[in-house]
Amino acid sequence: MSRFNAAGRPASQTYTSCVTGSRTSRLDLSGLARPVDAACRHTHDTLLRWGLASDLIDHALLIASELVTNADQQAAGGGAQEIRLTLQAGQVSIAVSDAIPGHRSSAVDNDVESRRVLSVI
Repeated sequence: MSRFNAAGRPASQTYTSCVTGSRTSRLDLSGLARPVDAACRHTHDTLLRWGLASDLIDHALLIASELVTNADQQAAGGGAQEIRLTLQAGQVSIAVSDAIPGHRSSAVDNDVESRRVLSVI
C-alpha cells in the first residue's frame, strides 16, 4: 500500500472506517491546487477497493467531479474542503464540504426538502 493518498499527501490524511454494514472514506482537499483530480482519484480507488462495478464507478466519478467543481466555484477563496464517500446498504453517498460558514453536509440531514439529492441507477 502506498504511503501517499490520492492528493499526494501522507496516507495518514485519508480516513477510512468500516462499521457494521457501512464503509466511509474521507479525503482532505483543502489547499490543493487540483482538488477535482484528487477527489476523482480517491473516489475511483476507494470504490474499486470496495468492489463496485466499473459502470457505477464511472457514474460516481462524474458526480464527485461536479460536486467538487461546484464547491470550488461557489466558495469564494476556500473551495472544496473534503470529500466523503459512504457505502451503506448497497448505496453510495458522496458528500463534499466547502469553506462557506453555515453550510452543512447533506449526508447528515435526512430531510429531503432541505437538501439536493441526486440518485443514479
